[in-house]
Amino acid sequence: MGAGLAACGNPNQGDSVAIIGDSITDFDQTDLHEQLGSDYHLVISGNFGFTTAEVDPEAKFVGSKPHDQVIFNIGTNDVIQNYKVESSMADLKREIGYYPSARCIFLVNINEHMIDHQTNQATTDDAKRFNAAFDELAASDPRISVIDWNSVAAASLNDKVPPYSTLTEDSVHPTDAGNRKLNDLYAKALEEC
Repeated sequence: MGAGLAACGNPNQGDSVAIIGDSITDFDQTDLHEQLGSDYHLVISGNFGFTTAEVDPEAKFVGSKPHDQVIFNIGTNDVIQNYKVESSMADLKREIGYYPSARCIFLVNINEHMIDHQTNQATTDDAKRFNAAFDELAASDPRISVIDWNSVAAASLNDKVPPYSTLTEDSVHPTDAGNRKLNDLYAKALEEC
């Protein structure tokens, strides 16, 4: 049966996919096109340093055209800048509303082993609160699900104090290997939509 499913190919090939994010998405654009561009029509909006609130005009602009699937990789800057989770979720709910025709909407959870480089402290507690809010938001709408980047990043922690993922260059931005793993998560989610 597994061979039969593999022979079917990707049922969602050709979907229009919007990817809205911050610098993680911006730095990943080349790899995204290489890994996913032959299967999907990608519209990517990576915005360096943007919080969930700040990405709103971009999310609205991209959402002015219909997309089959949407990925939001946003919230890292909210956590680092200590924004209130409730405010960030209100902003994200509004932005999700810009995509009424999307079959599937994915929220990429936050790496819980980021380091605030101004204080050299881990942002773990804030990231956990943010990820819990993502889970709640996903439970409220059958179109929404969470892509678990945190588990992948946490599976390869270094021996520094505090530790951070070897899949990131600076505890935040993925390395080339990290981008490949992140994009593999995207590909699996998009295909299973």
